[in-house]
Amino acid sequence: MCRAPSHMLSRGLIPLKQCAGIILCALFMMVWIPLSAAQTVAPTGTGSVIGAGAPPPDVLFNRLPARDPNAITLDGWLLYPSVRIYSLYTDNFFQTPTSALSVGGVGVTPSMVAVWNNGIHTTTLYGNIDRQDYPSANGIDTLDGRAGFTQRYEAMRDLIFTFNGNYAHTTLTTGLQNSIQAPVGGSVTLPNGNTLQQNGTVTTPSGQVIVQGSSGSSVPLQVNPSNQFTGTFTIDKIFNRAALSLSGSINRTEYENQSITPNFSSRTFTENASAWLGPLVYAYSSGTVTTTVDDAINGPSGALPSLSTTSYRVIGGLGTRLRELFVGTAYFGHQGSESGGATAEGNVYGGTLSYAPTPDLTFTGTVDRTVNNAAQPFAANLALTLPGLTAIQIPLGESTITTSFGWRTSYAITQQWFANCQLSYGRIEYPGSTRLDNTWVLDTTLRYDIWRNMSIIWEYRYSTVLSNAPLAGVTSNYSVMGATYRF
Repeated sequence: MCRAPSHMLSRGLIPLKQCAGIILCALFMMVWIPLSAAQTVAPTGTGSVIGAGAPPPDVLFNRLPARDPNAITLDGWLLYPSVRIYSLYTDNFFQTPTSALSVGGVGVTPSMVAVWNNGIHTTTLYGNIDRQDYPSANGIDTLDGRAGFTQRYEAMRDLIFTFNGNYAHTTLTTGLQNSIQAPVGGSVTLPNGNTLQQNGTVTTPSGQVIVQGSSGSSVPLQVNPSNQFTGTFTIDKIFNRAALSLSGSINRTEYENQSITPNFSSRTFTENASAWLGPLVYAYSSGTVTTTVDDAINGPSGALPSLSTTSYRVIGGLGTRLRELFVGTAYFGHQGSESGGATAEGNVYGGTLSYAPTPDLTFTGTVDRTVNNAAQPFAANLALTLPGLTAIQIPLGESTITTSFGWRTSYAITQQWFANCQLSYGRIEYPGSTRLDNTWVLDTTLRYDIWRNMSIIWEYRYSTVLSNAPLAGVTSNYSVMGATYRF
C-alpha cells in the first residue's frame, strides 16, 4: 500500500508530510506482526479471512467440517439451491426530485451454490438470475444475474490463496460509479465462520441468512444495462497474534449506452492488516487504491478522450476484543484522487461502538468524517467513496466535508423471528458555497423462519435528501416482501 501513495507523491498528489504519515502507519502495523509459527486456523469459506477493521482470527476451526445436513450431496459436492419470490413497491423509482415514478413489481430469483472441499482445496460455484416485472411500466423491467467461481487453496494452515472470477449483468446503473471499485463477488469470512456480503447480508456456511442486508437502492438510478467481468486474487497470512490480507483485482465494465456512461476498466489493490497489542486491544490498517480508465467515446458535445483516474483511501486505527460486552474501533487516515492532472484529497476519521447486552441483541453506532478538498473543480464520472449507508452520491471533483452517523440494531426476537434496523444521517458541506445537504436513510427488515428451509422477509426503506440547492431534494419510500425456499 505504501508503493501506491509513493507513486502518487511523485506526481504531486500527496504532500510529503501526509505521505510520511501513511508510510509510518503501515510500518507501525508491520512491526507488531510476530514471526512465530501460526497457532490459528482460518475458517473454511469463500471470502477473505480478514476484513477492514476486523481483528486477527483467534478461534480454531476444523479444516474439513462435518457434512452439512442442509445441503444436497452429489459426488462429494454440497449443493445449496434456493428460490426467492417477492413483490416490491417504490414511490420514486429513479430517485428524482421531480416527476417521481411510483411503481409496483414482482420478482423471482433462483440461485445455486455448489461447494467441494477436501480440507486443502475448496471450490465454490455460484450463480443466480433475478427477474423483476413492473406491469405498469414495462420499460424498466430488469433481468439481472451473476455467475462465478471461487478457488481457495490452503497452502499451509496459516497461508491461504483465493481466486475469484465473477460475471454480472445489471439492468440499472447509478448516476456515478464509485471511485474505489470493489469486486462484485467480494465477501469477508467472519471469525465465527459466517460470511459477510458487500450489501451487509450475513450468511452461515450453508447459506442460511442471519442478517438481511439492504436490497433497495438509495442513490439515483437509470436504465443502462451493463456486463461486468471481475477477477480477484487474495493472499491471507495468519500469524500468531496477527493477520495480513493482500488482494488485487481487475475489472471490465461495458454498457449498452455509452453516451450515458462510458465503458471502463479498473484495477484495484487492497490491504487489510491487524495485530493484537494485548489481551483486549488490537491495531489495524486498511488501504485501497483504484485506477479507473474510461474508454474514449463520441458524446453529445463531440469526441471525449480516454480518462484515467486514480483514487485511494488509507486508514489505521485501534479496536477492542470482539468477545467483550462493548466493542469499539477508532481510525484516522487519508483519501485522495487524481484525474487528468486535477487533484483532490483530505483526511478521514471516525469509529464504531457496539453493545451486546445479550447474545440475541446488538446495538452498533458509527461515525465518519471525510474531507475532500479539490485543488480546482473537475468533472469525473466517479463518486467519492463513503462508508456506510448513504442517500446521495458526491462527485469526486467537488470540495466537500461529509459527516455521517449510523445506528444499527440486530435482534433475534425468538428462534424464528429476527429483526434488523439501520438509521443513517449525513451532512454534506460545500466549502466556499452556501449549499448544505442533509440526508436520512431508514432501513428495517423482519424475517420469519417458517421452517428450517423457508423464510419470509419484509423490508422497508425511507430515504430523503434535504438541500437548500434548487432541485436537489429527493424523497423515496421502498418496500419489499418475499419468501425464500432452500431445497
